[in-house]
Amino acid sequence: MNFDLGEVLSRAWQITWKNKILWVFNMLPALLNLLFIPIVFIPMFFIGPNSLINQDFVDQPYYVSMFIGTNLVLTVLSVLFYAAGSSSAYLGILRAESGREQLPFRDLFQDGLGYFWRILGTTLLVGAAASAVFLLVFGCMMIFGMATMGLGMICLQPLFLLLYPAMLIAYALIEQSQAGVVADNLGVTGALSQGWALIRAHFWRFFLISLVIYFGIFILSSIGMLPFMVPFIFLPLIMGGAQSSIDPQGIGWVLLITSILFLPVLALIQGLSLTFMKSAFMILYLRLTRSNGLQTAPQSIS
Repeated sequence: MNFDLGEVLSRAWQITWKNKILWVFNMLPALLNLLFIPIVFIPMFFIGPNSLINQDFVDQPYYVSMFIGTNLVLTVLSVLFYAAGSSSAYLGILRAESGREQLPFRDLFQDGLGYFWRILGTTLLVGAAASAVFLLVFGCMMIFGMATMGLGMICLQPLFLLLYPAMLIAYALIEQSQAGVVADNLGVTGALSQGWALIRAHFWRFFLISLVIYFGIFILSSIGMLPFMVPFIFLPLIMGGAQSSIDPQGIGWVLLITSILFLPVLALIQGLSLTFMKSAFMILYLRLTRSNGLQTAPQSIS
């Protein structure tokens, strides 16, 4: 079938900009992930009389436990928040595309919970399968590299280029499956099957739109990350040039204040970016399934 990718992206931007409440649902997982930096690394500057300078601090059991525990907790919470946020965001996008003017936060959250477990299931299944494939590929490459004294890794470098398109398609499958769950009230297996059928039938369209979206998000996120990363860029230079007069707590305060100022900004950028991406994939899903005769269940947008 023929449709205009430019129109899809344009409509996605209209929905994203008009319905800023949708940003909130996509901000929370990003904010949780970003909290890893101040929670885990900034205490290095404040705990203990010689924190940061005495690198034995990071080898202490309580810091290692805090590092691993915080990472685990934030990872689990971010996945759960992502599933809940995606359910409500996709429902809001569907309602906006159907002409709904008002999208109350409470209604979207409550109604979106009805899709939570199916959204979580599609995310975990595709994520686990993709992770297993990538780990297998990397493991084989490492073994081959060790067996050839490193020469094999050089020969296999072009293989890395093939992993990026595979990652784009894997994420497109997640998004199309989630769109199917919300738009057509599909189950996990039905959503995955439908999402894969759409991608297989329109592979290059999905690859192109995924490339455009992720490249745009990468640029926008990089611009937002730059001010936040400046203190970390200059920190090694400061430490190397002033070992005797360095004040760990002073540096810690600078990083803490920087985190407080810029983490909300980064979360806002993530909320905008993910809302635009999900809007594009939902509109693409609707354009394909409502025009090419694929069998679908009735929409569930009430």
